[in-house]
Amino acid sequence: MECYNSSSESTLAEVFRCFICMEKLRDAHLCPHCSKLCCYVCIRRWLTEQRSQCPHCRASLHLHELVNCRWVEEVTQQLDTLQSVSMLGNRKEESDRDKCPTHLDKLSVYCWTCRCCICHQCALWGGTHSGHTFKPLDEVYEQHVTQIKDEVTQLRRRLMELISIVQEVERNVESVRSAKEERVREIRNAVELMIARLDSQLKTKLLTLMGQKDSLTQVCNSFKKLKLIAIL
Repeated sequence: MECYNSSSESTLAEVFRCFICMEKLRDAHLCPHCSKLCCYVCIRRWLTEQRSQCPHCRASLHLHELVNCRWVEEVTQQLDTLQSVSMLGNRKEESDRDKCPTHLDKLSVYCWTCRCCICHQCALWGGTHSGHTFKPLDEVYEQHVTQIKDEVTQLRRRLMELISIVQEVERNVESVRSAKEERVREIRNAVELMIARLDSQLKTKLLTLMGQKDSLTQVCNSFKKLKLIAIL
């Protein structure tokens, strides 16, 4: 049951985490399109420095459209309280688990040779770790925490870079699409202009031919009249 509660608390903590900075929500606001929560500072910076688009669902988004979720602060405070209570309840078990099973002393030394945590008695007189390389457990822990934080920071930076690249690609695609549509309009207008010119030229030639036909008809009629007169 405790495992279930811990899992539930972890899941809730993820829900109430900003999807941009991945930290605890501060001044939570919600995207009206995908309902994702984020810090107001984060989304404002994104919308003003990147583009007017939700970084999660890619829908068009402006600052005035964001939904202010004041209730989130109260929920996160209650969640922090639950997590604190859970940590206090598990502290005794963790304390027992962090003790050496042989000497019942606190695990305070890390054996680099065996890659395990031991107590100071194991390191000094245990016999099993004789001649091994040791380091203070707290120092090893801090090194690992620092390394993980650095990697997380790099991953977040890379994520923002990738999002920016995707946004740039989308802008380029939109630019190419607009250029294509403009070119199609230009070609269509040019074709329509050529057709109009051909129609005008055809009408002019038809009028000329009709005028020539009328002239020839009049000449023929004149010859016919002269022939009749000659016969008479």
